[in-house]
Amino acid sequence: MEGVLLFDQNNDLIYQNFNDAMRAKMTRHAIDLGLMEDVKRDPRKDLDNNVLIQIFSPLVASQRIMMCQFDNAYTSVQMENNLNLVFDEFLGYLFLQISTKEVDQVRRELGVCICLLKHICGPNIYIIKNDTRKSELLTSLISTYRQMYQGNQGILVEAIEQLLVNADVKNTVVSSLQAATDKLKQDPHSQRSHSIMFVGNKFLSLYSSRQAQELSPADMLFLNIFCQTLDRGEHSKRIESHVVFLQGCSNQTTSGCIPHIVHVCKLFDDVFLVLLIEHGNIVLSGNLYDVFFALHKLQNIHMQMDVENLRSAFDSFEMYVKHTTDSLRKIKHNCPEADEAVRVFGLKWDNLRKRYSEYFKASDSALLVKIESNMPMFVEAVKELFKLLCAECSTLEHGLQRVSDIADSVEEKLTEVFNFLQVKSQKNFCMGTYLEDFPGLVHFIHIDRNNGRIVAPGLDLEDSTNVLKERIWSMVELSRTYLHKGHMSMIWKDVTFSYGYFLWFEDANGTALKPKEFPDFSTISTKPQLIAGILSGDYYQRLIETCFPRTAPSKIRCYELFCVHLGLVTSTNVLEHCRRLAVTITDLTGNPTDITCCCTAPNSPAVAHCDHNANTLKQIDAPHK
Repeated sequence: MEGVLLFDQNNDLIYQNFNDAMRAKMTRHAIDLGLMEDVKRDPRKDLDNNVLIQIFSPLVASQRIMMCQFDNAYTSVQMENNLNLVFDEFLGYLFLQISTKEVDQVRRELGVCICLLKHICGPNIYIIKNDTRKSELLTSLISTYRQMYQGNQGILVEAIEQLLVNADVKNTVVSSLQAATDKLKQDPHSQRSHSIMFVGNKFLSLYSSRQAQELSPADMLFLNIFCQTLDRGEHSKRIESHVVFLQGCSNQTTSGCIPHIVHVCKLFDDVFLVLLIEHGNIVLSGNLYDVFFALHKLQNIHMQMDVENLRSAFDSFEMYVKHTTDSLRKIKHNCPEADEAVRVFGLKWDNLRKRYSEYFKASDSALLVKIESNMPMFVEAVKELFKLLCAECSTLEHGLQRVSDIADSVEEKLTEVFNFLQVKSQKNFCMGTYLEDFPGLVHFIHIDRNNGRIVAPGLDLEDSTNVLKERIWSMVELSRTYLHKGHMSMIWKDVTFSYGYFLWFEDANGTALKPKEFPDFSTISTKPQLIAGILSGDYYQRLIETCFPRTAPSKIRCYELFCVHLGLVTSTNVLEHCRRLAVTITDLTGNPTDITCCCTAPNSPAVAHCDHNANTLKQIDAPHK
């Protein structure tokens, strides 16, 4: 049973997503409480929002009080019948997920839900209430993610699998993507663009125009989930177009909210061409994104009556509004609605700034009431401005013919390699290639966290009794638990297999780097709570910043390696295989890789952790799932 609810700042329900079992349970509960009549109803139809608000309002109100007044909000509530509630917050919107899954998994899913919502709505989350298309798209994206998580190794570790092809195929694909990008640039509004090719759930190639902003690994993973979603059910058109908001790389000044028009073109079975065009003024969208966050912080300070920090929060807020105003002066648009939105934004800001000036001069608490009464009008002005200048695109349908022509051209160039790509989409490569060089090796997953790509043999997912698949998922789950505690090297065994997990850092030349101190995030109070992955916030970026505080994160490379051996293989051999495997993958992908470990774990039926700090071994109970 699963369900996701989204409440706005006024505790009004603006989105709901229940599976059939949870919807039936909530219906029975509403009938028992006398909120609904016991009559026949369509079990697939959403429950009335007012009914759900009455059921959850005590819990939501309590959460708001704990969050705003005590800064100590609930993270989860465990109930009887193995039912768990998990909470999260973004820009004042409260997300609540109900599920029978483990709390850690529910927390991850809820973080992914927020990530998906940010990608399709940007910071203007409220639009999900009245935009049926976006609401349905979010529901489909969540469903696709849950299905892919059950059998896709990339989604499991939150990275995208790199499709391995020979040089001739690679050159053919890159040439076709370059031609597609060049044709896009013939339109003056499409100078900053990307052409991407996915084969099934795997990444094949990317070509970007020179002016385009670099895409982050989380953006690429989102686009892959997006393609898989549009290929399912009612989303089965050859070309689908949407406006999305990608975050870009953190080292870019415009990162966080970059509007794009995305065209997904299905060329053959499982072969997708994605054409991305940067939309509107990305400086303005970035400034408005900052305004949303500064505004949310200011509202929280008002609710907490924290007058000591009010001035500094307002100064920061004023700076972002000024940046936005400067950006608006440089933009030319021939839209009366946009002109009116800009005018209203200026008027509401002048009025709000005047109220704050009066308060800072007089320090009269009565003036705070006037500020808070004027705040909602300014918030609506910001939302309308973002909607008209960043989120809407009048040329979305107009450019479909041009996109169709580009897709036809790319499809024609790929005809010769179509059969090859179709086969590779099903199985990239198998373990047979590695058995001779690595005796006893059963499976491995190599992850380059710099570009969010993985190299891993395919799994036989048609076998419902696939023991190896269950052990791999369990292995990743266990390693995350100990990674969160600061353990970056582990070897452990169960009755069948021996497992190894390693995370390491290198510089740009491939030289191994050892941090002086490993962070234990389990003892650090961080908000939002860190989760190993990239969709709920870039955990690995934070890890690099913590381990190497005096080095620019862009100069540090992070890698992970999971491996599964037969249980008879010794720990010494596991370590040696991991070192050689990392080098082999380097030769395969062209990325410099060097795995190191400071000691060797003993051959023990327990988990052995290589603690770099103390250079000693720690043992914990082995999992038997």
